[in-house]
Amino acid sequence: MDKDVNKPVVSVIMPAYNASAYIQESINSVIAQKYTNWELIIIDDGSTDRTSEIIINNCSQDLRIKYFHQENGKQGKARNLGLLHSRGKYIAFLDADDLWLAEKLDIQLEEIKAKNVDLVFANSYVFNNDNISDRSRKINILNQVFKGEEALSLFLEINRIPILTVLAKKEKILLVDGFSEKPAIQNAEDYHLWLKMLISGFVFYGSEKTLASYRDHSESSTSHDKLASKQLPEVFFDLLQNNSDEKHFFLNALKKQLRKRYARRFYMKSEFNVIIDENCRYLDKPYYAPLFKAMNFFIGIKMTKKFLNHFINA
Repeated sequence: MDKDVNKPVVSVIMPAYNASAYIQESINSVIAQKYTNWELIIIDDGSTDRTSEIIINNCSQDLRIKYFHQENGKQGKARNLGLLHSRGKYIAFLDADDLWLAEKLDIQLEEIKAKNVDLVFANSYVFNNDNISDRSRKINILNQVFKGEEALSLFLEINRIPILTVLAKKEKILLVDGFSEKPAIQNAEDYHLWLKMLISGFVFYGSEKTLASYRDHSESSTSHDKLASKQLPEVFFDLLQNNSDEKHFFLNALKKQLRKRYARRFYMKSEFNVIIDENCRYLDKPYYAPLFKAMNFFIGIKMTKKFLNHFINA
């Protein structure tokens, strides 16, 4: 299909922060798509390296590439700015260090129509740093249609969607107000969005095709916590407050995460006091925190854990 810079069908949103080492390869993987009627919206999230220079140079060579700058506000804010400026019917996401296979958009546009769903996603290879040709590891996903309470339960177990493999209908993302910009949810803002969409009744399709490559490196925002486990209680707590009909789903997911918080055998008392504060706040009983802190001080962590575990499971 011929390029049409005035009427793109797909808007690709790419947040970039100090991404000069890898962003050109990511841009090249979009340019190399067999499907050509796209626009690439790159949001420079307050970079201090050569990121903006590289983006602007690409804009001058391909009119489908757009550059926007914001003060550092993290990925949720950057992706929302990309949505604001997008013109396509469909939205795709690619971080500034990851790569697409050339047939990615071509295949997924067919899938989202053929399956009559609101969002499609796929498998992704995982490679280290510059080893782009590595095909030894995959992010394996479930090959099926996801909808309703069954899908919500499956997604509350784990984030099943690699965001670099997503193609979604723009109107559906906007209907749930896009990405959260709350600081405590960043690095899990994509997971938060998928859950909001499932709650709203939207339907996903996971394909077994491998259409992207995720770069695993130490500078990644999730390099030390790939499942964003620190953010998960905040994700579930936020959804718990705003979705009364599905309250039991998020309450159970929240309790599961909180139990993981103190699964370690050894803690300093000060560490465990922080966990007590978080547990009591998430369960809407902050006035219990002084009691458990006193228990932690007088009778120790082991006994406090037992009481706290009983409290969470009540």
